[in-house]
Amino acid sequence: MATFQRPENALKRAEELEAVGQKAKALNQLHDVITSRRHRTWTKVLEQLMFKYVELCIDLRNRDLAKDGLIQFRMICQSGNLPSLDAVVRHYLAEAEKRTATAQS
Repeated sequence: MATFQRPENALKRAEELEAVGQKAKALNQLHDVITSRRHRTWTKVLEQLMFKYVELCIDLRNRDLAKDGLIQFRMICQSGNLPSLDAVVRHYLAEAEKRTATAQS
């Protein structure tokens, strides 16, 4: 996998991969950025990246990667941006409930 200098580039690449139907590769790209030691300071872009990451995890039904990504993001947000972590977790729960309701109907 390619390493990205900026999370914005990884997010853009993941969206391109998702557009051509390679969701698993897009998820791996985002996971590499989240677990990278290079990107350990919170930015608004990392929050957007996590929203996309959570959506891909739900699409691919990969709860293990979702859990790992949320743990990594918790460590990033721990220094003072807990509302961002709260927003990501709430987005994860809302998306999961919405897709569960869709699947049941």
